[in-house]
Amino acid sequence: MKFFVFGILSLSILVMSGCASKPDMTPKVAAVEPSETESFSERALKEKISDSLAIRPSWMYYQYALQAMDNQEWLLARHYLDEALRQLVSEKFDSTYKNVSVAEDSAYRVKMPLRIVRALDEVYPNVAEMGQNADNYTRNEVSIEGIDALDESEADSAALQVIESFLDTLDVSQFTLPVQFNERVLQEIYYMTNSARAFMSGSLNRKTAYDSLIYAQLDAAKMPRDLIYLALVESGFKLKAYSRAKASGMWQFIPETGKRYGLEVDYWVDMRRNPEMATRAALKYLNRLHDEFDDWLLAMAAYNCGEGRVRRLLREMQEDTTRDTTIAVTYWDLELPKETMRYVPRILAAMVVGHYPEQYEMTVEKTYQPDFDTVTVFDSFPLEEVAKLLKVTEDTLRSLNMELVKWCTPPNKESYLLRLPVGTRSAFVEGYDKMEKNNFSSWHHHKVRKGENLGMIARQYGIKVSELQQANDMKNTRIRAGQSLLIPIKVTPKPKANKGKKPQKVRTYIVQSGDDVAAVARKFGISQDSVRSWNSLDAAAVVKTGDTLVVSKPEPKPQVEQEPANTARPKLAKGEKYAVREGDTYAAIAKTFDIPVVMLMQANQGFSKRLTVGDSLVIPEYVRKKADKKSAKSEAKASKPKTSNEKTSVYVVQAGDNLSSISRKFGTTVAKIQELNNMGSSTSLSVGQKLKVVGTPEAEVKIHTVKKGEGLWDIARQYKVTIEEIVKWNDLQDTKIKMGEKLKIKR
Repeated sequence: MKFFVFGILSLSILVMSGCASKPDMTPKVAAVEPSETESFSERALKEKISDSLAIRPSWMYYQYALQAMDNQEWLLARHYLDEALRQLVSEKFDSTYKNVSVAEDSAYRVKMPLRIVRALDEVYPNVAEMGQNADNYTRNEVSIEGIDALDESEADSAALQVIESFLDTLDVSQFTLPVQFNERVLQEIYYMTNSARAFMSGSLNRKTAYDSLIYAQLDAAKMPRDLIYLALVESGFKLKAYSRAKASGMWQFIPETGKRYGLEVDYWVDMRRNPEMATRAALKYLNRLHDEFDDWLLAMAAYNCGEGRVRRLLREMQEDTTRDTTIAVTYWDLELPKETMRYVPRILAAMVVGHYPEQYEMTVEKTYQPDFDTVTVFDSFPLEEVAKLLKVTEDTLRSLNMELVKWCTPPNKESYLLRLPVGTRSAFVEGYDKMEKNNFSSWHHHKVRKGENLGMIARQYGIKVSELQQANDMKNTRIRAGQSLLIPIKVTPKPKANKGKKPQKVRTYIVQSGDDVAAVARKFGISQDSVRSWNSLDAAAVVKTGDTLVVSKPEPKPQVEQEPANTARPKLAKGEKYAVREGDTYAAIAKTFDIPVVMLMQANQGFSKRLTVGDSLVIPEYVRKKADKKSAKSEAKASKPKTSNEKTSVYVVQAGDNLSSISRKFGTTVAKIQELNNMGSSTSLSVGQKLKVVGTPEAEVKIHTVKKGEGLWDIARQYKVTIEEIVKWNDLQDTKIKMGEKLKIKR
């Protein structure tokens, strides 16, 4: 494809260069003084041409390419530049382009190849940096065969007759979308089974992986099942499909609409790529459109070109005094944009082919989504670290977490639900504490200036070049003026001190007018990094007149002396906490006290902070009793049946009751009921008998069915209870649970 494009480009330049000696008739554009920080795409996007020329497909695709370059979507930009060139070569000067003179047309044809070549000069070095990832990107992230492909080839009458003959045998009531087998639909069936045959066949195969997910949501919403073919036309069921309108995901939401329907889009995540969330959002949007227009074809048209345009066209036709107002306006009556005129018939065509692939000699092979476990995480860490821990590839993790845009879990969120390969959840939890986390407190955007390099920028912000490369997913150190870099701002570590030394008096300075960090550093002969570190200033912070700054190294606070990490740990008295020692990890402490590491971390907010020497950890009560069984038994005998968090109820025995059924109803035991009512070992009851019962009535107990990938930690957070309580309420022997298992949760 690349050689074909360059061949056309070279030929077009040679052919058009003959006009170069003629006076330049291109409409003059006001000169824009380039800024040191302006990128090529920013400058090029400011260029304007006449409205008569701006409607040409070559110019439109060139603009799409510039927008993609501005977003650093290099392969997408290359696709649109290739398309701009193809359109330029095929465009004819005829009545299609009104108000364009021959001279203006000739000048446009001379200038456009040069514009495209300059843009390609910017694009190809960045494509080359992607290496082997380029092919993978093209397969997974760029959807160019769906609605983008609007070729003008049409079926002749003979081909249409063959298609129509088959359609005449069908009962249209089998389809859940209203369909008319008119010429527009027939032409799209021809298109989907000829020019776009490869796209259609691949899409039907990919569709099988999402059938159960989408049909379940369509059925629950009581919506037509054949709306699934809207996603086929939009993306071909490619989760990372990206269109020229900056739409993304299976259902091709633009960022603004996605956010309106709960799909978060920022630098770190793009929830439009999450198939479950995107499907829920798309059906919610389509349902709202149907509520307004009361017609699924109009709803689909509005999904494509916007409800405002459809609403306006309907109003204009309804107000038209020349038409018969007794006949309702339908989709087929509207003069919509060219893309939308083909969009709805194409969905209907895909529906027909999808129902009868064998008629069009297409073989559909079943595909599957991979099984996965889930875990909620509270730290940000590189996917590379997780991959190493679980001994899987980074691509495996990315395929399970399609919404992750960058190289790590989002650092700007309190929590993130991470999907893991099935069976690796326990390994992840056990190794969580050992993983390298991103110890960054905030992020800053830096626009590269002329003459800057990565080393200079890294020193300016007090970070390593490797950290800067990792934050921006860079394979080398090449940058250019105008490029935007993400700067990770590190957490300023708290200084440590030795025991017994008194803190020395530190020298301070009051900031004067005109001072900045650099000026203060020079004044006292110290580095800027020192000023920022001693005053807990991040790299983006500025100082103001009147601020007091520490300008000499402060003496650290005394440190509590700790026992060596390898000494035997004493048994903890009731209520006593464990003091963290040098070299401790959550895993090591959990092993010492014979408890699951996830239980220890849940009890101490371990998923949201790292261990620090001197921290006091709670060792769950449930486990301490297990470690000292004799003490636990003696405490149980001395204690009363009624506990501080349990209430005693009076239960009147009903017909059919027995001690076992009553104990289950209140989440207690037969022995406890016997003991509380001085029954000894007797189990006999009489209707109307009053029993004292300790526990929670069944009405206050919720039954939770364990979902795929869930662990006790996730369930405990959902219901705001502890893991120990769930274990106790369900008489679990350990913290392992299975999908489908039913657990009692007391409110």
